[in-house]
Amino acid sequence: MSGVGFSLRKNGGESLEPKFNLLFEPWIPVLENGRVVEVGIREALLEAPRFLRLETPSPLEEAALHRLLLAVLHRALKGPRRPEDVLDWWQEGHFPEKPITDYLDRYQDRFFLFHPKTPFLQVADLPEEKPLPWSKLLPERSSGNNPTLFDHTTEESVPKATYPQSARALLVHQTFALGGLLRRHGVASAKDAPVARSALFLPTGGNLLETLLLNLVPYDPAAEAAEEDAPIWEIPPLRLGDLEGGKAKWPLSGRTRVYTWPSRGVRLLDEGDGVRLMGYGPGVEPLGSPYRDPMVAQRLDAKGNLLALRLSTERSFWRDFTAMLPRQGGKVAATVEQADHLQGELEDEGLEGRATLRVLGQVSDQAKVLDLRREVYPLPPGLLSAGAEGNLEKALKAAEELGQGLQRLALQVARAVLGERQREELGTFARSLPLEPLYWHALDGAFPGFLARVGEKAALELWQEALKRAAREAWGATRLFLGTEARHLKALAEGERALGSLLKAVAEEVKA
Repeated sequence: MSGVGFSLRKNGGESLEPKFNLLFEPWIPVLENGRVVEVGIREALLEAPRFLRLETPSPLEEAALHRLLLAVLHRALKGPRRPEDVLDWWQEGHFPEKPITDYLDRYQDRFFLFHPKTPFLQVADLPEEKPLPWSKLLPERSSGNNPTLFDHTTEESVPKATYPQSARALLVHQTFALGGLLRRHGVASAKDAPVARSALFLPTGGNLLETLLLNLVPYDPAAEAAEEDAPIWEIPPLRLGDLEGGKAKWPLSGRTRVYTWPSRGVRLLDEGDGVRLMGYGPGVEPLGSPYRDPMVAQRLDAKGNLLALRLSTERSFWRDFTAMLPRQGGKVAATVEQADHLQGELEDEGLEGRATLRVLGQVSDQAKVLDLRREVYPLPPGLLSAGAEGNLEKALKAAEELGQGLQRLALQVARAVLGERQREELGTFARSLPLEPLYWHALDGAFPGFLARVGEKAALELWQEALKRAAREAWGATRLFLGTEARHLKALAEGERALGSLLKAVAEEVKA
């Protein structure tokens, strides 16, 4: 089935004929034999071993596309009921074909990007009055109150999106829309999408099949049915009457429901060869519940509450790695637990299976997106063992304590150079020194190597050397930064002594 057909517009934007079926049309970017190609959902799943990975510059796109494919797999395979099912599919080298094709055939009419009654992840009767540019769907494009991150178009000059672009943008927006003012269809403001501000943990394997299996956390259809779980294409299509006035509220539960959550009412307006504008309005508001998204990790706050881990513009995620470990009261993402368990099973079977961990998400301030992030780390077998957790905890504690010591050292240097000044002035000078930024930058490069060997006895010794090397290199750059007047030389002499004490303390901390 092609899905590309003749399309007329009625009443300004309504397609008379279904168009661009996401099951068959190419729109998901994958890496195959060193080049990027686009495939439909059906090919992505049935030919998953052929593709190295989903390949997109956008971390949000990467996360949203994987969540869509996982939702299809859970419903089509009615599982996996047990971890052993995942191991079987890994050994077979492909997903079971018949249940997937039967499932997709059953729901193929719900995957048209343009449809008079059931457009995918959209609201067919959403009015097109006061349309918005399609660029509002992507946080990295300039639209509304978003700062321009990587794009310099404006709402007046927005280019037309291709159908694949608009489909991916729609999926990203529904997954990561931030709450804020809306003022449409009786709704003044909208809520965040369920995972809009969370860091998402995506283990990846040697090809797309392995990546999907690493993230295919056990799924019990009977238990999920009790929570009324169903992806958006299995339920009656939403209409404007369901959404206006903020009437649509669903419990935040059910895995495939959350993976395909309709955070906003959207209606892409087809111009025959692309999309420039869209109808826009409220979506479904999530009702609070203790539901844990499989891709989300949690940390314990000062009040004893579990909160989703987030990404930060000020620090790399690895510095917060231990916050999600049980030793500190946190909860590891279920996808990480799944990948750790599966790697152990593969080792027991004498099979090769090495995973990498991608931490994906956006950094936001209220309704504004500040940054999009993708951080990549090794995911060694046994990461969640007691020994590895202990080593990780010691290593990160030592790194933070040395970092705090260098922060104090920078203030000491500032005081020696400037004399007694206002604390704010001293702090400004201290922050201008390369000491602390270069230290953390060096550790950003050193941490993946440590993590890959975190379960080994020698790991902490290697990390101790990395800490010392990072501190010394940062101090060397700071020496060059300062002048050669007497006050500068005095500050450097005092700093040398303080640095020696800090490095000695690091050695004692790591051995403890």
